[in-house]
Amino acid sequence: MLKNKKHVFFDLFEQQASIVHKGSHLFYEMIGNYQDLEAKAAAVKAVEKESDEIVRQIMNELNSTFITPLEREDIHALAQSLDSVMDLIDGVADRLYLYQIKHPDPRVLAQANILMKMTAKLTDLIRTLRKLDHNVVSSIATEIKDLERESDANYRRMVSDLLNAPGADAIEAIKLKEIYDKLEDCADVAEDVCNLVEGIVLKNA
Repeated sequence: MLKNKKHVFFDLFEQQASIVHKGSHLFYEMIGNYQDLEAKAAAVKAVEKESDEIVRQIMNELNSTFITPLEREDIHALAQSLDSVMDLIDGVADRLYLYQIKHPDPRVLAQANILMKMTAKLTDLIRTLRKLDHNVVSSIATEIKDLERESDANYRRMVSDLLNAPGADAIEAIKLKEIYDKLEDCADVAEDVCNLVEGIVLKNA
Protein backbone atom coordinates (compact mmCIF):
# COMPACT_ATOMS: atom_id res chain seq x y z
CA MET A 1 0.00 0.00 0.00
CA LEU A 2 1.31 3.44 -0.94
CA LYS A 3 1.98 5.68 2.01
CA ASN A 4 2.25 9.38 2.66
CA LYS A 5 4.49 9.75 5.70
CA LYS A 6 5.62 13.33 5.95
CA HIS A 7 7.78 13.20 9.05
CA VAL A 8 9.55 9.85 8.83
CA PHE A 9 12.36 11.17 6.63
CA PHE A 10 13.02 14.09 8.95
CA ASP A 11 13.09 11.71 11.91
CA LEU A 12 15.58 9.45 10.15
CA PHE A 13 17.80 12.31 9.01
CA GLU A 14 17.93 13.69 12.54
CA GLN A 15 18.86 10.23 13.84
CA GLN A 16 21.56 9.93 11.21
CA ALA A 17 23.03 13.35 11.99
CA SER A 18 23.10 12.45 15.69
CA ILE A 19 24.88 9.20 14.89
CA VAL A 20 27.51 11.03 12.82
CA HIS A 21 28.05 13.47 15.68
CA LYS A 22 28.41 10.56 18.10
CA GLY A 23 31.04 9.06 15.82
CA SER A 24 32.99 12.31 15.65
CA HIS A 25 32.84 12.60 19.44
CA LEU A 26 34.22 9.08 19.86
CA PHE A 27 37.00 9.92 17.42
CA TYR A 28 37.86 13.08 19.35
CA GLU A 29 38.02 11.06 22.57
CA MET A 30 40.22 8.48 20.83
CA ILE A 31 42.76 11.15 19.89
CA GLY A 32 42.53 12.90 23.25
CA ASN A 33 43.22 9.70 25.19
CA TYR A 34 45.44 7.86 22.75
CA GLN A 35 45.48 4.30 24.06
CA ASP A 36 43.48 1.08 23.58
CA LEU A 37 43.28 2.01 19.91
CA GLU A 38 41.86 -1.29 18.72
CA ALA A 39 38.85 -1.05 21.05
CA LYS A 40 38.31 2.63 20.26
CA ALA A 41 38.50 2.08 16.51
CA ALA A 42 36.01 -0.77 16.91
CA ALA A 43 33.65 1.57 18.79
CA VAL A 44 33.80 4.06 15.90
CA LYS A 45 33.19 1.18 13.46
CA ALA A 46 30.05 0.21 15.38
CA VAL A 47 28.71 3.75 14.99
CA GLU A 48 29.52 3.64 11.28
CA LYS A 49 27.34 0.53 11.02
CA GLU A 50 24.53 2.43 12.77
CA SER A 51 24.80 5.09 10.08
CA ASP A 52 24.63 2.42 7.37
CA GLU A 53 21.47 1.04 8.95
CA ILE A 54 19.80 4.46 8.90
CA VAL A 55 20.69 4.83 5.22
CA ARG A 56 19.07 1.45 4.58
CA GLN A 57 15.92 2.58 6.37
CA ILE A 58 15.82 5.84 4.42
CA MET A 59 16.15 3.98 1.13
CA ASN A 60 13.40 1.55 2.14
CA GLU A 61 11.11 4.45 3.03
CA LEU A 62 11.94 6.16 -0.23
CA ASN A 63 10.96 3.05 -2.17
CA SER A 64 7.67 2.61 -0.29
CA THR A 65 6.48 6.22 0.02
CA PHE A 66 4.40 7.78 -2.71
CA ILE A 67 4.55 11.43 -1.60
CA THR A 68 7.85 12.59 -0.08
CA PRO A 69 8.39 15.90 1.74
CA LEU A 70 11.54 16.62 -0.30
CA GLU A 71 12.60 15.66 -3.81
CA ARG A 72 13.67 12.04 -4.02
CA GLU A 73 17.12 12.81 -5.37
CA ASP A 74 17.69 15.24 -2.50
CA ILE A 75 16.69 12.64 0.08
CA HIS A 76 19.04 10.12 -1.50
CA ALA A 77 21.93 12.60 -1.78
CA LEU A 78 21.55 13.82 1.81
CA ALA A 79 21.51 10.29 3.24
CA GLN A 80 24.59 9.30 1.26
CA SER A 81 26.50 12.51 2.09
CA LEU A 82 25.89 12.21 5.82
CA ASP A 83 26.96 8.58 5.64
CA SER A 84 30.13 9.59 3.79
CA VAL A 85 31.14 11.82 6.71
CA MET A 86 30.79 8.84 9.06
CA ASP A 87 32.63 6.55 6.63
CA LEU A 88 35.58 8.94 6.54
CA ILE A 89 35.72 9.28 10.32
CA ASP A 90 35.72 5.50 10.59
CA GLY A 91 38.44 5.27 7.96
CA VAL A 92 40.73 7.64 9.87
CA ALA A 93 40.17 5.85 13.19
CA ASP A 94 40.92 2.52 11.50
CA ARG A 95 44.10 3.80 9.87
CA LEU A 96 45.45 5.19 13.14
CA TYR A 97 45.19 1.69 14.59
CA LEU A 98 46.22 -0.33 11.52
CA TYR A 99 49.15 1.95 10.62
CA GLN A 100 50.37 1.78 14.24
CA ILE A 101 50.64 5.54 14.61
CA LYS A 102 52.36 6.07 17.96
CA HIS A 103 51.92 9.75 18.71
CA PRO A 104 49.63 11.84 16.50
CA ASP A 105 50.49 15.49 16.02
CA PRO A 106 48.62 17.79 18.47
CA ARG A 107 46.97 19.37 15.45
CA VAL A 108 45.19 16.05 14.81
CA LEU A 109 43.37 16.64 18.08
CA ALA A 110 42.59 20.18 16.94
CA GLN A 111 41.27 18.77 13.66
CA ALA A 112 39.15 16.23 15.51
CA ASN A 113 37.75 19.02 17.66
CA ILE A 114 36.85 21.09 14.60
CA LEU A 115 35.15 18.07 13.07
CA MET A 116 33.17 17.44 16.26
CA LYS A 117 31.98 21.06 16.20
CA MET A 118 31.01 20.72 12.54
CA THR A 119 28.95 17.61 13.12
CA ALA A 120 27.20 19.29 16.07
CA LYS A 121 26.27 22.15 13.73
CA LEU A 122 25.17 19.66 11.07
CA THR A 123 22.80 18.15 13.63
CA ASP A 124 21.31 21.61 14.20
CA LEU A 125 21.15 22.19 10.45
CA ILE A 126 19.32 18.95 9.71
CA ARG A 127 16.64 19.90 12.25
CA THR A 128 15.83 22.98 10.17
CA LEU A 129 14.53 20.81 7.34
CA ARG A 130 11.16 20.45 9.08
CA LYS A 131 10.50 24.19 8.86
CA LEU A 132 12.68 25.18 5.90
CA ASP A 133 13.64 28.45 7.58
CA HIS A 134 16.17 30.01 5.24
CA ASN A 135 17.45 32.58 7.76
CA VAL A 136 18.21 29.93 10.37
CA VAL A 137 19.83 27.68 7.77
CA SER A 138 21.98 30.54 6.50
CA SER A 139 23.19 31.37 10.02
CA ILE A 140 24.16 27.77 10.83
CA ALA A 141 25.71 27.29 7.38
CA THR A 142 27.96 30.30 7.95
CA GLU A 143 29.28 28.73 11.16
CA ILE A 144 29.93 25.42 9.41
CA LYS A 145 31.81 27.11 6.58
CA ASP A 146 33.91 29.08 9.07
CA LEU A 147 34.83 25.80 10.74
CA GLU A 148 35.74 24.27 7.39
CA ARG A 149 38.11 27.17 6.70
CA GLU A 150 39.64 26.64 10.14
CA SER A 151 40.06 22.96 9.31
CA ASP A 152 41.70 23.80 5.98
CA ALA A 153 44.22 26.15 7.63
CA ASN A 154 45.02 23.58 10.32
CA TYR A 155 45.45 20.88 7.65
CA ARG A 156 47.94 23.01 5.69
CA ARG A 157 49.98 23.61 8.84
CA MET A 158 50.00 19.89 9.67
CA VAL A 159 51.18 18.96 6.19
CA SER A 160 53.80 21.72 6.15
CA ASP A 161 55.21 20.59 9.49
CA LEU A 162 55.21 16.97 8.35
CA LEU A 163 56.97 17.55 5.03
CA ASN A 164 59.49 20.04 6.40
CA ALA A 165 60.48 18.11 9.52
CA PRO A 166 64.25 17.43 9.46
CA GLY A 167 65.18 13.78 9.43
CA ALA A 168 61.57 12.60 9.08
CA ASP A 169 60.97 8.91 8.40
CA ALA A 170 59.63 8.63 4.84
CA ILE A 171 57.29 5.68 5.51
CA GLU A 172 55.85 7.35 8.60
CA ALA A 173 55.36 10.57 6.63
CA ILE A 174 53.42 8.69 3.93
CA LYS A 175 51.14 7.14 6.55
CA LEU A 176 50.55 10.44 8.33
CA LYS A 177 49.94 12.37 5.10
CA GLU A 178 47.19 9.91 4.15
CA ILE A 179 45.59 10.31 7.57
CA TYR A 180 45.77 14.11 7.37
CA ASP A 181 44.21 14.04 3.89
CA LYS A 182 41.33 11.86 5.06
CA LEU A 183 40.73 14.12 8.06
CA GLU A 184 40.48 17.12 5.76
CA ASP A 185 38.13 15.13 3.53
CA CYS A 186 35.85 14.70 6.56
CA ALA A 187 35.53 18.46 6.91
CA ASP A 188 35.06 18.94 3.16
CA VAL A 189 32.23 16.40 2.99
CA ALA A 190 30.62 17.91 6.09
CA GLU A 191 30.59 21.22 4.23
CA ASP A 192 29.08 19.39 1.22
CA VAL A 193 26.21 18.28 3.47
CA CYS A 194 25.76 21.89 4.53
CA ASN A 195 25.64 23.06 0.91
CA LEU A 196 23.13 20.35 0.07
CA VAL A 197 20.81 21.39 2.90
CA GLU A 198 21.07 25.03 1.81
CA GLY A 199 20.06 24.02 -1.70
CA ILE A 200 17.16 21.92 -0.47
CA VAL A 201 15.84 24.78 1.64
CA LEU A 202 16.13 27.26 -1.24
CA LYS A 203 14.18 24.91 -3.52
CA ASN A 204 11.43 24.20 -1.01
CA ALA A 205 11.04 27.39 1.03
